[in-house]
Formats: sequence, C-alpha cells, structure tokens
Amino acid sequence: MPVYFSMSKKRTLEIAGAKTVHVRTSTNDTKRATIAVTIAADGTLLPSTVIFKGKRDGRIAKTELKTLSSIHHYKCQDNAWMDKDVMLTWVTDVLQPYVENAPENIIPLLILDSYRCHMMASVVKRIEELGVEVRHIPGGCTSLCQPVDVGFNKPFKDRIRRQWLAWMISEGIIHGTTSPPTRGDVAGWIERAMAEMKDNTTIICNAWKKSGYEWFVPDEIGVEIDAPMEGNDGIEEEIMEWVGTIVDEAMEGDNGTDGTIMDGDDNAD
Repeated sequence: MPVYFSMSKKRTLEIAGAKTVHVRTSTNDTKRATIAVTIAADGTLLPSTVIFKGKRDGRIAKTELKTLSSIHHYKCQDNAWMDKDVMLTWVTDVLQPYVENAPENIIPLLILDSYRCHMMASVVKRIEELGVEVRHIPGGCTSLCQPVDVGFNKPFKDRIRRQWLAWMISEGIIHGTTSPPTRGDVAGWIERAMAEMKDNTTIICNAWKKSGYEWFVPDEIGVEIDAPMEGNDGIEEEIMEWVGTIVDEAMEGDNGTDGTIMDGDDNAD
C-alpha cells in the first residue's frame, strides 16, 4: 500500500468554460513509501513493514531508520517497493513471531495477492517452512477478495490523510510555510494511524467478513457484516486539538528546548 509524502487534492474549482485550470501541486506529490500491512481474522493487526526509497545498506538504512520507533519495521529499497529481500525480512520480522504464538492445533493460512515477489519459490518455501499454508489471489481479484484491500485500506488512508492535514496546518501556523515532510514525519503518521486501527477490531474483522471469509472470524467477536465503518465525526476538533499541542511544543522549543531536525533530502544513498 503506497503512502505519499504529500496528499494534495486532485480537484479544484474554476469557472465553467475556462480554457486553463490551474491545480496547486507539491514537489513531493510523487514521493512515497510502501507499507506491508498484515491483519488476522480475529482482529489482530500485526506490526507493519514500511519501505522507503534508498539503498538497502546505505546511509538512510544504517542511520536514519534506526532512529525511528521500534513498533514497526523500516527498510530501504531502490524504488520503495516490496521485493524478494524485503519480503524475506518481513517473514522473519513479522510473520514468524506471530506464527510461533499460534495455537498448536491451528495451521495458519496466509493469503497473498499475485504480486511477483509473493509468488517467488524462495519466498513461498520460507513461509511454508514455518508451517504456514500459502494461497495466492488470482490476478485482477485483489480488490474483490483480499481483506486488506476490501475493508482496511480506506479507513487507514483516511487516518493517514488526517495526520498529514494536521501536519500541514501546524507547519503553516509555526513557520508560515511548509517544508517537505521527513521520513520521520511520515513514520509518525503511519504509527499513529496504525495505533487507531489496532484499537478498532471491528474494522479489521469486517474486512474479512466483507471479503467472504466469515468462517475465519471467531463467533465470540460478534461483529455484524454490515456494521458501519467509523465516520468523520469530530475530525476537525481532533485535528485542531492536535495542532494546538504541536504549536505549544514548538513555542517551548523557541524558549530553549532542544529540537532535532531530520534531513528530508530526496537523495538516497
């Protein structure tokens, strides 16, 4: 799942009949990270793997990413994509610890889309060595029967955009302009959005039920298939409260509190 450093609207307003319609964009409109999301039918949200653009063993991977929160896993890849090497580290970092805690009488089933690195023999073999069955969704069917696509991505991206919007507002209030977000900023958005999603097992369980996997969801969870997703009630108030906190912290920093600015350079070593 891609997460962009800038989430500007793709639409604007103009008088009907205008020959030229200008849309304000950012130099970061195409800069992105990729998130590998893993959810279980019982509502569990596993730690995510976040992939930034950079050399696998370069400066960003060796120094900058090590300063980020240890809740999730951060990797570098030349194009910020999932590839074989990142997939194998995901198996070790995310899947293996989860499987080790699975009940003895349960054979875990992993549902993957037909992305190239998901189907590589070395990847499938490594997963099966953990005692996990692997099933691949046929090409073109991901949006129909992959739980992450069906019921998780939209509410998660809504929360990411809320984090970005609050950041944009706070940057404008504090500095009068906005500089490009750093990888640390993006990692913070992801961590806070994931924390919200983790607390809401209803969304995760509904993602499975709406994909046609009702039999995987434990009966005691008792989530109705048509239970409404969370709405946007209170978003504005929440954003302004969060912005107020950021401004207060920035003002304290101006009064002598040490602050660290992370390099947001696009150059990947």
